[in-house]
Amino acid sequence: MQRADPFVVDEYYHIYNRGIDKKVIFQTERDHQRFVALLYISNTKESFRLDNIINQQKKRLNEVFQIDRGDTLVDIGAWCLMPNHFHILIREKTEGGISKFMLKLSTAYSMYFNIKRKRTGALLCRPFKSILIKNDNYLRHLFGYIHLNPIDLKFKDWKEKIKRDKKETNEMKIFLNSYKYSSYLDYFREERIENKILSTKKFPEYFLGVHEFMDFIEDYLSTEEE
Repeated sequence: MQRADPFVVDEYYHIYNRGIDKKVIFQTERDHQRFVALLYISNTKESFRLDNIINQQKKRLNEVFQIDRGDTLVDIGAWCLMPNHFHILIREKTEGGISKFMLKLSTAYSMYFNIKRKRTGALLCRPFKSILIKNDNYLRHLFGYIHLNPIDLKFKDWKEKIKRDKKETNEMKIFLNSYKYSSYLDYFREERIENKILSTKKFPEYFLGVHEFMDFIEDYLSTEEE
């Protein structure tokens, strides 16, 4: 299928996909951990089989992040997992990089999910969705949109509220600080192995430090929807 905006080296894209029929694709802690490990290990020009790495090399999932991947296919600036879908902010690093990366990621996770649950058939929608980011304002906006996606899990219709009190805003930030399945915590410089997924230096320096990112999130949460 021809994409409206073909992937071009050095351009940024918002990639997202969901389960077939909006199926929940992350059902357990292990599911989340598996996909997060795949976000790291799929980003390589080398071939791999995660089960072989785990079983033959006797590595735990969190030890996968210590593997030298060699040359990578893409640069990732942000990511987030939701129960039935995921978002990735990505840069085409090499020609065909995004397509190869997404094929590895989607195939590996779908195989894991199907084998674990003794099911057959497609797990994710095909093709995955992609939006070319055409201006700096939209690229910056996506760092908020992607990272704040999990708020929907606890605070329904929060975007539609005309006014939001300070207490509720603080509760939202507390919830985000407890949500492990996105790169949100990595922008707070939290020491965790998952930050190896990101290539932040390949994206504009919107946030020179933790305080700048905190201010950005605060402003994003405080913005009234039109």
